Amino acid sequence: MKKSKKLLMMSAMAVAASALSATSVSAEVLIFNASNYTAGANKHGLWTNNTNVGADRFYAFQPGTIFTVDTDTGTGSLVGTAINGSNNVANIDLRLGGFLETTLGSAFTYKKEGGLAYDPVTDTQDVDFFTTASGTISIDGYSYMLRSNPFAGGHAFQYGIGANAKNSAFGGSSWLLVEGENGERPRHWDVNFNLAAVPEPATWAFMIFGFGAVGGALRRKKNRQTVSFA
Repeated sequence: MKKSKKLLMMSAMAVAASALSATSVSAEVLIFNASNYTAGANKHGLWTNNTNVGADRFYAFQPGTIFTVDTDTGTGSLVGTAINGSNNVANIDLRLGGFLETTLGSAFTYKKEGGLAYDPVTDTQDVDFFTTASGTISIDGYSYMLRSNPFAGGHAFQYGIGANAKNSAFGGSSWLLVEGENGERPRHWDVNFNLAAVPEPATWAFMIFGFGAVGGALRRKKNRQTVSFA
């Protein structure tokens, strides 16, 4: 292979490798797929205590439910859809603020099953918090709004390693206070979910370009090698 061809292939492979090594950690906005916690009989991402009874209070997060964190602005979001066993559809649109890193030494009330306080000495150091929240959860077109003081029991909205209070996985959870659009008394709902990072669209495009360049270089090499003369 000529030196120029080697350089072309090396450059193309470097582009692809660079794209693969680029993760959401280096981005200003971290993007995660949010999915149901995976323990217990009723696997769910959302639990409501006044819209239905029994198992129909458990709503399963659907593909495309996204959790974002912007550490530059101290904001985040949880946006997506959840469905219960009777096919009631919940549309979730929560906006988060007041980001607080526990590594800064400031402990916040930590949501565990039973509602124990976060202890930065004995508990994981990898749980961060959003201390404000707003938005709605609409179920079959009826809108429930987060209260101006949205957290039940003095808890915040937490995410990180161990932040899913149901299974201690990398995820998030919160106890939320909601009220209906007709002024019903506040209710306590839960969100509990696992998280998995997803590449940003620009990263995928960069990867596709890199692999395309590698494939193009290989095809050109193959075509040149198959040409023969009688």
